[in-house]
Amino acid sequence: MINKGPLLTVQSKRHWLYFWGALVAMVLFCLGAGIAFSYSFFSHYGQQKTTTGEQIAMLFGIGLIITSFYGSWSFWEQAPSVVLDTEKLIYNGTEVFYWKDLARLELTGKHHSKLLWATGEGVQMLFEGNVKRVFFDHMYQNSWLMKLFLEQIVQQGQARITLPQVTVLEYSTSKATYYQGSVWRAMPFYLFLFINVMFFVPVLNPINRQPIYFLSCGFISILLWRVVTSSLHYIGLSETELIIKNGLWPGYQKVFLLEQLREVAYEHRGKGFPALKVIRKDFKTHSFIADGLSNREWLDLRDQLRAKDLRVRNELGIREKTPLVRQ
Repeated sequence: MINKGPLLTVQSKRHWLYFWGALVAMVLFCLGAGIAFSYSFFSHYGQQKTTTGEQIAMLFGIGLIITSFYGSWSFWEQAPSVVLDTEKLIYNGTEVFYWKDLARLELTGKHHSKLLWATGEGVQMLFEGNVKRVFFDHMYQNSWLMKLFLEQIVQQGQARITLPQVTVLEYSTSKATYYQGSVWRAMPFYLFLFINVMFFVPVLNPINRQPIYFLSCGFISILLWRVVTSSLHYIGLSETELIIKNGLWPGYQKVFLLEQLREVAYEHRGKGFPALKVIRKDFKTHSFIADGLSNREWLDLRDQLRAKDLRVRNELGIREKTPLVRQ
């Protein structure tokens, strides 16, 4: 949200899914499970002797209920309110920091905050007295706008925010070098095959050959296919474009103009899957899991991107192998 009053201000807006959705889901799960585990004990308490299992379930349920309150407080603390104006930062509603005291500002990168008990992609601000404040991108719907404010208003001293023109194309005709990897290198693809084989085994018995079974298996297979395709992107690079395609979805394409990108990051997504994060000039991001690429392909792609003067952050820990030197 932008306020164009006497002072140009930008106020944070917590993300409807990654903050509010995750918070509500966590509270409902912990509270619901806690009440369910505790119900058997308290429904019998005072009427008959409770079993050891019911007592353990009661303790576990109380622990889940406590976790719901503690977890919601902790989660709320990881997304403090942020208000930016031309003179100062108001952090979490109570702390005020003036830009004249700003010593260092990092607009991208993985940052850790002891205050927020978390690590993530975001902004780190260091003020005089070695006071550090961080906010994380995924917790806010308008983190990209807050970053533009910090870059253009605070760093560059502009009078107003100028939105960079960024276009994401759906098709490329450029001649490109592709780093395709292999679907056989990706663990989700093997899981997809295994589950489909398990669906096929019961069909060997004629009794199980019912329409409802085929419909159910087909529906689940389509859902699994969609999940697996999200981890099997591959990457193309032309003179002017970064192209994202998919090994199991032939028609899928996302095309980014290199001149409209700020940087690229190699990162871990989900349960450690390697992914390419594209950070645009307007600070909006796109992340694509590419589990089929080999380490060699990741390194070659990095070198080619850097040769085109694009910054690449390697957070996957992939390094060139140092040859052994025989004595």
